[in-house]
Amino acid sequence: MSQYFDQLKSNLEELKLLSAKDGAIGFFSQEALRFHSVAGTILSSFKADTSASVDERYITHILSRSLMENYFWLLYIFDDAAKRDSRYQELINSFKRDYNKLLNEPLLPHKDKLEPSQTAWASAPKAMDVNSMLAQLTNNYGDRLSYLYFIYRVTSFDTHGKNLNNILQTAFGKTANFPILDIGKAFELVANQYLVTLAALKAANEI
Repeated sequence: MSQYFDQLKSNLEELKLLSAKDGAIGFFSQEALRFHSVAGTILSSFKADTSASVDERYITHILSRSLMENYFWLLYIFDDAAKRDSRYQELINSFKRDYNKLLNEPLLPHKDKLEPSQTAWASAPKAMDVNSMLAQLTNNYGDRLSYLYFIYRVTSFDTHGKNLNNILQTAFGKTANFPILDIGKAFELVANQYLVTLAALKAANEI
């Protein structure tokens, strides 16, 4: 494992207690726990750096993608305490729109097994894209943010499964390869930020 990831692990019991809270703090705590679970599985089961094999990349990149998306949401939500509740509501509205869209897919079977959505969810405000969210940040995250956004964009492309050698060779007309990322470095940066967020909540006597 690694320095910040191990420190995050030492806070798991506290995060579990906080995960029962409502609102943004509950979301942060549950996501930090999910991050520890998924990232911990990757770090203990696969090579999580540029020496990983292509087959390992198929798994590690895809699993990492959802961790990066919620990381950016948490940066956005907790960047400004005065806007935290309204930005958390943007996340909820995003879920409502996505869930309503899921239920309204004409080919989706067994809809009776899913919770029904509410009529108003169809008109819930659309969330900003990641670029727009990051443009709202007041803190300077520098190279860390640049690197993690690169990870996010590459892993997002990876999730479509169209980066097989056959497709790359045909598209580029030569032997080519999609990059194998240093996922472990990304996890260290994310773990560090979650520790910073936890410390800030304590300093503000919010937890």
